[in-house]
Amino acid sequence: MGQLFARFLEAHPGVESEIGMTPEEDAAWTAYSAGLLARHQAERSSLADQLEAEQNRP
Repeated sequence: MGQLFARFLEAHPGVESEIGMTPEEDAAWTAYSAGLLARHQAERSSLADQLEAEQNRP
């Protein structure tokens, strides 16, 4: 997420992340990072399914 946040800051140069983001900036970050978050959640779910399947093998 660090690299994604750095790209977000490059795309939104007015954001002062060290001070804290405004609700509007936070909403922009949420929208910007939603795709990556969804992909990470799907990958974790898939890995959990794989681990469960391996544990249930006879």
